[in-house]
Amino acid sequence: MDVVIEVLTKNHCREIFDCGDSNLNKYLHRYAMQDINRRINKVFVAVDSAGSKTICAYYGLCAGTVDVVDLPILIRQKLPKYPLPVVLLSRLAVDQKHQGKGLGAVMLADALCRVTRASEVIAVYAVIVDATDSQAAGVYKQFGFLPLPSNPLKLFIPLDTIRKLVE
Repeated sequence: MDVVIEVLTKNHCREIFDCGDSNLNKYLHRYAMQDINRRINKVFVAVDSAGSKTICAYYGLCAGTVDVVDLPILIRQKLPKYPLPVVLLSRLAVDQKHQGKGLGAVMLADALCRVTRASEVIAVYAVIVDATDSQAAGVYKQFGFLPLPSNPLKLFIPLDTIRKLVE
């Protein structure tokens, strides 16, 4: 399946997206455009490269911080004692019709590439993601994300690791 990944606009068909998780569906259907307009979240969608505006998958990126004491002890020993700048991968979902085809990995790779490019003009220590459950956390771990000791469903990947993956 050939897809194009682009910023969500009002021209995309959000209403029929169904990833199987009502919260992720509801966000895309009702709140994603509001968040974009308020500059709270930047939402990217995968659509068929043939020009369809039907959404196959989406993810969001926004700025955030992580308290250094929340990181694993071996990592935080080398860091300053104040909150670090991060990018939050706020959501990532694939429509049920497209699940199991590797589209989630494509979307994650796209997100990490965008963060790498952004890090050329703004400081980013890591990408953080809140996994919806332990199965989702396991998927992120396969890509090099590490759980925060205080919350195994909150995972991070340092920008240095992302750069090695992207190269």
